[in-house]
Amino acid sequence: MTRWAPVAAILAAGILGAAQIGKVPAAMTTIGAEFGLGLAGAALLVSLFALMAALGGLAIGLAAARIGPRRALLAGLALGALAAVGAALAPNTALLLLARVVEGAGFLLLAVAAPGLIAASVAAQDRGLAMGLWGTYMPAGIALGLLSAPLVEAAGWRFAWMTLALLLGAATLSCWTLVPRAGAATAPTGAPIQAQLRALVAARAPLRIAAVFATYNVMYFGIAAFLPARLESLGAGTGGAGAAAAVAALANAGGNLVSGLLMGRGVAPDRLVVVGALGMAVMAAGVYVVPDPFVVTGLAVLACAIGGLLPAACFALLPRAVPSPALLAPAVGLVIQGNNLAQLLAPPLIGALATLSWSLATLPLLLAGLLAVLAGRSLAR
Repeated sequence: MTRWAPVAAILAAGILGAAQIGKVPAAMTTIGAEFGLGLAGAALLVSLFALMAALGGLAIGLAAARIGPRRALLAGLALGALAAVGAALAPNTALLLLARVVEGAGFLLLAVAAPGLIAASVAAQDRGLAMGLWGTYMPAGIALGLLSAPLVEAAGWRFAWMTLALLLGAATLSCWTLVPRAGAATAPTGAPIQAQLRALVAARAPLRIAAVFATYNVMYFGIAAFLPARLESLGAGTGGAGAAAAVAALANAGGNLVSGLLMGRGVAPDRLVVVGALGMAVMAAGVYVVPDPFVVTGLAVLACAIGGLLPAACFALLPRAVPSPALLAPAVGLVIQGNNLAQLLAPPLIGALATLSWSLATLPLLLAGLLAVLAGRSLAR
């Protein structure tokens, strides 16, 4: 029997957790001016999240399996909310950066625990839709964080960040109330970590799903990170370029929802992986070849929309890909680690190629799409 109340509480928590990422760009200039960081230093407040996940995603997943997904979820939310309050009150750069590191750890715990709890809360026929909904947490949360910009302008970044911190605290209480204690499996206390890792590697499917997610993020951040600069190089204004990037992010959230609905109607998630990867790669490559800014915007929006089929399909595939339900959290941690490694490494490579020629930026996008298609086909087999 499907219980939608826990799913809604976890989804709200995920969105508010991701809002702690989106809040930084909305206040980056203000914070940089207050602490004398400059743009590069202020941008470090964003990349600390990706660095934490790139280094510790699998470890956090193993820890979540040990303590249980519900405890991990609540611990991550509480840790993130407290760190967010600390960030809003930070008197200097060192404490602000430390608070962001702790926020990143809390967000990781939330992200690895949530899919298993959602899967345990819904009937098999509703799992695709539920995972499609969960797939929207990152783009929706980042958009919510960006929407704090008017509050930053009106009342200051500290007030805006404290508001988001209190909302995350409210989400913690909501999950503590609505998410039942009985649910996703916990790894046996005596299960050696090496044995869990061997089981994940032997299953192979979790590694393929992690590869799909990583290559998807090469394409997604290849668009998200460079679309404004690409449009400005074609003569678009800064405001219009930023608005186009926001529309593309919302289109990605919509693609996740469509993916969930299609899986609910019986479409195989591995087929969505192949179609989404192929379509996203071709249209993403067009962003850096077509010389018209309006066409470029349309291609970027379509690429992000069809690419949105992939995350929801991957989250739906994971519960059936692991040899034991207790290994779901480590598998999600592995996927998140690969995702953030791609997020760290791909933008500098694409940026270096784009500096030589925008058309060269298509090469890593097409290669990532090809690898995602091959991984999706192997999942089908």
